[in-house]
Amino acid sequence: MHTKRRQKIRLDPEIYRTPDLPCFVTIATKGKQAIFSHQHLADNFVALLRTICKENNIPLYAYCIMPDHAHFLLTASETKGIIEFVREIKSRSTKIAWQHGYGGSIWQRSFYDHFLRQDEDCRMVANYIIHNPVRNGVVEHWEDYPFSGSLVYEL
Repeated sequence: MHTKRRQKIRLDPEIYRTPDLPCFVTIATKGKQAIFSHQHLADNFVALLRTICKENNIPLYAYCIMPDHAHFLLTASETKGIIEFVREIKSRSTKIAWQHGYGGSIWQRSFYDHFLRQDEDCRMVANYIIHNPVRNGVVEHWEDYPFSGSLVYEL
């Protein structure tokens, strides 16, 4: 019997540890549960995100926490790569969710990533990310959405 092997979706691990190489990351909740529709949990997640980035000097160009997924535009720092960042944010946010009554894993197993090419403008991609709630009809103006922003740009 032939067993199906998981396809390798990651690039060379070294690229995920390269500072100054912007990466657009999307992580989804397990089963697309709308976990972050609970304001208190979303607030805690944003605070955790800011803490991890500041503790590790990770440039966070943009973030947007939607009810069932999260987008980040960031680069690795000298002390933490992108894969390690995603692993930490998933782990620590899961523990926060458990404190709010969730059980088990809250995140899908992997994550989607796209490293920006030289012809892609980092500020334009950041703008795209923070406008996600507008495109999804959640708010009319991105400024009205409390779970998106940047730790690098004045948007």
